[in-house]
Amino acid sequence: MLWWMWIVLWVALVAVSVIFLVVVGFRVFRRIMRTLREFGEAMDRLQVDAPAADTADDGVGAARSATPGIPVPAVFSAPEAVRAARDLARARRVDDRRARRIARRAQREQPQLLQDMPHL
Repeated sequence: MLWWMWIVLWVALVAVSVIFLVVVGFRVFRRIMRTLREFGEAMDRLQVDAPAADTADDGVGAARSATPGIPVPAVFSAPEAVRAARDLARARRVDDRRARRIARRAQREQPQLLQDMPHL
């Protein structure tokens, strides 16, 4: 093979490599831009406004949104309000379980537990 054929071969290889890298880079750039555009659209659809600190009421209601139907994530609520709402829900679940247990034992005619009788 002649010496100038080596030069032509290497120039062609480098040119094809550069063209390949430009095409792959352009495709990656377009995909990144499409992903960012879709991410922006998703953020616009899922936008939640955080309530201002001075609009929060005395506790449980602070975890609710100013816009009805759209809940405010607990991350944006005051810790005291979230803690109060959690404690209230927990006490309600305990009372519901106790009421179901009393009803079930009464239906089966089983003796009731003294701890289930809050008036005793």
